[in-house]
Amino acid sequence: MSHATDDIPVLTDVIDDDSTELPPVDESGSLLGEIEAHLTAAIHEHADELVHNACREMEALLLEQVSDRLKAELPTLIAQIVEGYFRGSLRRH
Repeated sequence: MSHATDDIPVLTDVIDDDSTELPPVDESGSLLGEIEAHLTAAIHEHADELVHNACREMEALLLEQVSDRLKAELPTLIAQIVEGYFRGSLRRH
């Protein structure tokens, strides 16, 4: 397939593309401010959600650990209390 050399753009050609036009300088400052405000709000909301989720996960993990520890230590604690009670009762008689 053969292309004419006139169809190939060269670096010296001027390309007119109205879609890449930037807003006027006086509007670009307010546009940047709006973008910054939107980004700040979105990032803060996402970070807040992440922190709350992490807190709930840590709370659930801590509750599970405390429950497991209580379950493991409860028989020993009960045995100590029962033994102390009966030894105390036997000493009084």
